[in-house]
Amino acid sequence: MGLVSLPGMMTGQILAGANPNDAIRYQIIIIFAQACGTAIATIGVVILAFLSLFNKQHQITDILRKLT
Repeated sequence: MGLVSLPGMMTGQILAGANPNDAIRYQIIIIFAQACGTAIATIGVVILAFLSLFNKQHQITDILRKLT
């Protein structure tokens, strides 16, 4: 997932002589990008599950009835 390598990116930039503020900004951008990707994927899964489990009248479809 990259959780170990992300702090290494910021440390590597600082050790290479980059401005610490820039390294921190890159780190924040990467964390926000991961959070946004996770949020978008979660919303997509919830919407697709809702569309497959309920019909247009918001009634449970036969998929759930067959499972129980």
